[in-house]
Amino acid sequence: MGKFTGKLIISDLDGTLIPRGGKISVENREAIRHFVSEGGLFAIATGRTPEAAAGYVEGLPINAPGVFFNGAMLYDWQGQKVLKTLPLTAGDEENRWPAFARECLKRFPEACLEVYTADNCHVVTPEANDDPRLPFEYYRYDHTELETLVDTKKTPWLKFFACDKHEHLEEYVKLAEEMGVAQLANGFYSEDNYYEFVAREVSKGSMLSHVREMLPGIEIIACGDYLNDKEMLEAADISVAPENAHAEIGKAAKLKGPAVEDHLIAWLVEKL
Repeated sequence: MGKFTGKLIISDLDGTLIPRGGKISVENREAIRHFVSEGGLFAIATGRTPEAAAGYVEGLPINAPGVFFNGAMLYDWQGQKVLKTLPLTAGDEENRWPAFARECLKRFPEACLEVYTADNCHVVTPEANDDPRLPFEYYRYDHTELETLVDTKKTPWLKFFACDKHEHLEEYVKLAEEMGVAQLANGFYSEDNYYEFVAREVSKGSMLSHVREMLPGIEIIACGDYLNDKEMLEAADISVAPENAHAEIGKAAKLKGPAVEDHLIAWLVEKL
């Protein structure tokens, strides 16, 4: 038993634990090690794949299930196995997602469109359109013809992602409503130039209910900075946002700490 026994910190990565384009600070790493050494549980919640997250969090004492694909996957970090997936394409008997993706390819020639499956990121647009972040990420991705992914029962989609100018993404969202896929999904901006779809009622927050089932009686302290973190903050017992979080997230959080660059997690552990 330690002074943090019974508590779980679950943190978003980009903009919360890690400065965008940066690395986890020494201060945050030391605070997390101290928290875990005193009985605390630590996990991450991200839109990334487990493989992509691994390059950023290497060496951290992650000892609780983590949330990936913005809520579409629960993953046992220590056991390195998938515990649960909630596919975007489940129940889409009319196969509307591939049809929507085809239309996006026609209407948004500058976009980078990505289909995420449990084992890979499939970029279905030309290499010239690639999101500049891709070569610097810690995961494999393939340029894939969309038509090889249209059998969604054989290859379920966990997430459909677009990177484009914000004004183009607004049209992309309207198209999703027109084609009837928006009603099948939870759609949200994860950055100003990123829009993502996961399954309806799926979010980082909804997956916390499964974490609670696995860890009965745990007190959950959730940290996040952007719109895709909102449901997670609302579902937590204690919600924390950095001072430079999106304005809506700042309002949703019970606690407001320093910016990510000033070691938010270290501040939180000290406050706890």
